[in-house]
Amino acid sequence: MIRAENVTKIFGSDPESAIPLLEENKTKEEIRELTGQTVGVNKASFDIQQGEVFAIMGLSGCGKSTLIRCINRIIDPTAGHIFFKHPDRGEVDITQLDEEALRTLRKQNMSMVFQHFALLPHRTVLSNVGYGMEIQGRGRRKRQEAAQRVLDMVGLGPWGRSYPSELSGGMQQRVGLARGLATDAEVLLMDEPFSALDPLIKVDMQQELTRIQRELHRTILFITHDLDEAMRIGDHIAIMEDGKIVQIGSPEQILVNPRTEYVAKFVEHADPTGVITAGTIALPLDSDKFVSAGERDGISYLHRQDLPHVRYGMDREGRLHDVQMDEQDVPVRRLEEVLEDESARPASSERTGLALTCGEDAVLRDILRSRLYSTLPVAVTNGDGRVRGLIDDPELINGILEKRGEIP
Repeated sequence: MIRAENVTKIFGSDPESAIPLLEENKTKEEIRELTGQTVGVNKASFDIQQGEVFAIMGLSGCGKSTLIRCINRIIDPTAGHIFFKHPDRGEVDITQLDEEALRTLRKQNMSMVFQHFALLPHRTVLSNVGYGMEIQGRGRRKRQEAAQRVLDMVGLGPWGRSYPSELSGGMQQRVGLARGLATDAEVLLMDEPFSALDPLIKVDMQQELTRIQRELHRTILFITHDLDEAMRIGDHIAIMEDGKIVQIGSPEQILVNPRTEYVAKFVEHADPTGVITAGTIALPLDSDKFVSAGERDGISYLHRQDLPHVRYGMDREGRLHDVQMDEQDVPVRRLEEVLEDESARPASSERTGLALTCGEDAVLRDILRSRLYSTLPVAVTNGDGRVRGLIDDPELINGILEKRGEIP
């Protein structure tokens, strides 16, 4: 949906004088000393896929807010190109648009949610939400209906006739989010939208955005200085340092394989339980810790060396057929199902009588919760139902400690 190629922004009276020094890989400080120019963004390149949340994070002054303002040309980049996949015109180079085309792009295709809400105090909540649609030229009735629909979505349905001053900070930010969503723009730009909120309200808003995104599948560029927020929200994360993007990857890739010391310091205190997945920590079936336990009726059985009384039966294609403990069949259920059904939680004495399976993308936090339902290893399956490996307590411990750098 968005493709950035070597986007560069240099502040000062003669920005072009700094370009050759960037090509020589001079640092931000060196360029400032030599030219008096300040590098805001240094040759940033990335791709944002349609329907994903792309988070850009870094310390204050790293260039992330400058970069998002280059995307919709609130700030004109000094060099580079920004391509947008227009629904009617194909790929458009935003950096080459004239003023009229740029205004149309902002009206129709890109909405922005600001850090400090930017609500109009003299307008009602409903009118604030409908403001972007008013600029688009939609009729009053249609924009009021659409605004009310989005207000309902963010949990503010009854507050349409209120004014911003009557709302709490968290509610005002919900109005800002609703206004961005109401225009039906393909891209939503969010510049540290939750940073001014109290911690508990901030988490609520992160969860609210995630819930809405599951329903709407918007393309979102999200700026934050909070790593946990980026990992909670982002499908992919770009980490910036001194104007440069130093690593791009999924939250799990960033946490497990930091490429630089700067990134490693960022992630060393991150909570891995909501990021590390079952596919990463599962003990693969080809490990020497698995031993054949025979075959019967075309079903091959394996057991772990440390659990010889538990057998996992798989058909010829590797799909889980049954689980047996002491030669008796054990009921098998999906982890996702039991976590949604609190009434399914067995008594402690009954937890050995249930086996669980989960997908490769299940996160550590949910696998840890599985111990409330079963003490047997969790079987990890791929999209075709084939068993990729098992997770028992040793894998859980390694998944938490090793990824935090607490064990070699």
